[in-house]
Amino acid sequence: MKFGKQNSYKAYLYSRPVIVVLLVLVALLSRSVYERLGVERDMSDRRARAEAELERLQDRKVQIEDRVEYLEGERGIEEEIRKNFDVAREGEQVIILTGEEKKKSIATDEEKIDKSPWYQFWR
Repeated sequence: MKFGKQNSYKAYLYSRPVIVVLLVLVALLSRSVYERLGVERDMSDRRARAEAELERLQDRKVQIEDRVEYLEGERGIEEEIRKNFDVAREGEQVIILTGEEKKKSIATDEEKIDKSPWYQFWR
């Protein structure tokens, strides 16, 4: 193997062993790239979920801060006390509404006989 005018380096580069080695290297690199692509997609999905969760939590934080601000005021305190306890201010009257009770009807013996099964007449 002499380099020179008789044998050029192109002949060695295009030889079968060199091409096989290059193909194996390309296959290994493509496999590695494919695995990295999968990891990148997974991380992208996780990031999107985390950003959505962050936005949801920030909205919740704003709601809670607004509720705390409301409850720190006199009106909020009064509302919570009225909601949790049965209290009224001086001069106010409390009305308690109850639903109507269902009246139980007492069936007479005749009604019981009429509602008995068809085979009871044999008795």
